[in-house]
Amino acid sequence: MNATRDLKQDHILINRLGNIAKKCSDLLNANVEIPTEDIKIISMLIHEFVDKFHHGKEERAYFPKINDKNNFSQDIRNFLIEHELGRRIAKMLYQSLISWDGGHDSRERVARFLNAYSVFINIHTEKENMFFDVIEKKDSLSEEEHSLLLKHFETCRTDVGGKIRVEQMTTLIGCLEEREWMHR
Repeated sequence: MNATRDLKQDHILINRLGNIAKKCSDLLNANVEIPTEDIKIISMLIHEFVDKFHHGKEERAYFPKINDKNNFSQDIRNFLIEHELGRRIAKMLYQSLISWDGGHDSRERVARFLNAYSVFINIHTEKENMFFDVIEKKDSLSEEEHSLLLKHFETCRTDVGGKIRVEQMTTLIGCLEEREWMHR
């Protein structure tokens, strides 16, 4: 495994989460009851797995290492802007969930932000995967650089609670996919 492939593997899980968010959004818009606890899990996974863990690996290690190679700085700047967009959508989703918990009917807003996040993450990961393909094709990183990045990725894993926590979050994605409402 190298650092680029590690990030692409994360994208597979992230896209599964995006599909869950889309299905949840569609069902909320169709007035299907979705347990708010499941939506809170989606929100938590967006914050912890996508933003803190995955985007943390990219922002704190991968992008700084690749930034000055092969004129990638503009691509990286664009990805960082997109990461901020994702954070803003996630924050609005979380605020809408808090409002819903407080007794306000925020179903439509929650559905809207789930859909927005799903669209964002699908487009974003597709663009990053194409970028990662170019990096791999150009052999932009040496084996030593990949090794150093993977060590830094371990620090990112520790920052979100360690290997067990990342495994729990991965399991939660699978559990959400198995919820009854996902099969409607």
